[in-house]
Amino acid sequence: MDKKEKKFIMVMIVLAVVVLGVIWYLKVGYLLRQPEMPEANIAVRTQMVDGGAINLRNADYTENQIKIGYEVKGFSLTEYNIACELYRDGNLISTSGSTGGGLIELDEKHYYFIGSENITQMNLPESIHLNVKIKVIPNDYRQSSITSSFDVSLDKEVQ
Repeated sequence: MDKKEKKFIMVMIVLAVVVLGVIWYLKVGYLLRQPEMPEANIAVRTQMVDGGAINLRNADYTENQIKIGYEVKGFSLTEYNIACELYRDGNLISTSGSTGGGLIELDEKHYYFIGSENITQMNLPESIHLNVKIKVIPNDYRQSSITSSFDVSLDKEVQ
């Protein structure tokens, strides 16, 4: 082998290693990153409850959807179900729970949930006042549920 062939083989090996490294990162590496909680878009409201804390962190209101983001610390999803209920003028307009989408597991007993309701069929005003109830429901029926209640006023965002 002459020098040109050796250089060519070395360049191909380095290129192959780089390409395989990029492919591995895109296919597997991003899964190893720690999940992150979205930045709060409202003033964070916290309620301390039996053995944990519930934080209301995000609220969005658009023509098509109401979306609530909340953090729950101190409760395991193997022992509890978490539900979010949205009330407007005392009427329930949405319920979402830990079994549905919108879950980010941040750490052991530390989660961020997104509760949302599609509202295309509802005729809602430009500004609404919601009562958000976050319920921690034990799987053991002998225990009682824990409820945190937050009031939030939202203006409809134009998309």
